[in-house]
Amino acid sequence: MTDTASLFAGPIAHRGLHDKTQGRVENCESSFQAAIGAGFAIECDVRLSRDNQVVVFHDDTLGRITKSKAVVRELSVAELKDIVFNDGPDRIQTLQELLDQIDGKVPLIIELKSKWDKDEGLALRVAETIGTYFGPVATMSFDPVLVAAAQRWLPHLPNGIVSEHYRDIEHWKFLSRFERFRLSKMLHWPWTRPDFISYNIDDLPHPAVAMFENLMSVPVICWTVRTPQQAAKAQKFCDQITFEGFDPGSAS
Repeated sequence: MTDTASLFAGPIAHRGLHDKTQGRVENCESSFQAAIGAGFAIECDVRLSRDNQVVVFHDDTLGRITKSKAVVRELSVAELKDIVFNDGPDRIQTLQELLDQIDGKVPLIIELKSKWDKDEGLALRVAETIGTYFGPVATMSFDPVLVAAAQRWLPHLPNGIVSEHYRDIEHWKFLSRFERFRLSKMLHWPWTRPDFISYNIDDLPHPAVAMFENLMSVPVICWTVRTPQQAAKAQKFCDQITFEGFDPGSAS
């Protein structure tokens, strides 16, 4: 088990300390800088560009928060950097640019977004990018294939599994009923061996999470806490919260 104490010592800003009313877009430089200034750990999402570079972006398509409707994987880094966001002046960053920005000042938790096609390429490129980074950093993913790959290529760093109950069948329609059951109960554990769990706050408490936490001392963080009430609930079941939209100090 790798050491996670420094990673989870304080609340984790979900996609940075974003606030579109202030022109700070999620997963962008201004939101990350605000989190650094406030001393919060940062959670971010990464994908691959057409030219196989790791870029910081959540969705597989650009339409939700930008002026483009293109697919991230179909554009080069140069093309992605030309994309204009709906709110704020930021541009899409590469993971290397984010690492340079943080420079070890706060912990970073990187979520590897998956195509669920058993392709380990993103995990390999992330491992190559953060291999020599000196600050506190971890990876995690919903996809056990990427978790296992990160464990192989970054054995010295914490690598976690992200999970939930998978009740939103429309969102997860590409997964079979059995696969959703397997993922929610984390039955992949014998071959993934994640160092921590990140679980949906709305689905806690959960017997499988409690078992790994209590019997195997696996740290548990939760996503995404948006109210002081959720934060108070998280204190009962989690070691740390991933938050957005409120001051986590107000829940203490």
